[in-house]
Amino acid sequence: MLTKQFKSFTHTALTTALLLGLSQNVLSHTRLEIPAGTEGVRITNNVVIGHGCGDNTFVTKSSIVFPDGVDSIVKVNGAVSGDTIDSHVANWGNLFQKVLEPVVFKAEDEKTDGSGNVVGFYVKDGKMPNHYASYLKFRAGAVLFEPTSCASSLKIVIPIADICKQTPISGFADGKLNLWTPAVGSDYDGPGLHGYDSPATYTVNRDLVVNPLPGSCSATGDVVDLVPSAAQINRDMPIKNKKGVQIWPKP
Repeated sequence: MLTKQFKSFTHTALTTALLLGLSQNVLSHTRLEIPAGTEGVRITNNVVIGHGCGDNTFVTKSSIVFPDGVDSIVKVNGAVSGDTIDSHVANWGNLFQKVLEPVVFKAEDEKTDGSGNVVGFYVKDGKMPNHYASYLKFRAGAVLFEPTSCASSLKIVIPIADICKQTPISGFADGKLNLWTPAVGSDYDGPGLHGYDSPATYTVNRDLVVNPLPGSCSATGDVVDLVPSAAQINRDMPIKNKKGVQIWPKP
């Protein structure tokens, strides 16, 4: 049974993944500290904010979205597919959880959908200088591939906004925020801005020993991407307080 091979390990077991991540972090983009994992393994990870919005700026808030699997785009080998995520992943849903750590940012909270599943989180009330970096800790649950799927990996696309100055959507500009989001037609695409169409990603590789590909699949299997749709990003990227009042972007 796949569930019997569920494992948990600490950062010290992640040397290889960290080395793989150096190529992302060296660019100082906002990325995940650990960009890749293995099926059935739960990890503690960090969103790494690599810099502010330019000289003399401070990141005061950050907003992160995880694809919900409902309002999501599924790609197979780079092409948009009519598949649902359930065709490839046996346990998608509520796999992410924010780890409370109010150090640089004094307030934070998870974002949830109507069923209580975590679909993102935010931090606010901070002041990270442009030349610093900050880590936002969260837990990534153990993804289990559907045994009948030909998927050999799943790339989870994670839109992120690092906010330096409070503006409405119409005021988005370099020097005011950095948008690390996929270009899917949302209000948060940020065409022409620094970081355009360069979201963070987390790739889960299938455990081919425990969960081998079906014999009908190609030798290498399929590469599956899960991307939040424009509808989900527009719904879940804004930061709202516990009373549901939107505090970013300015209404």
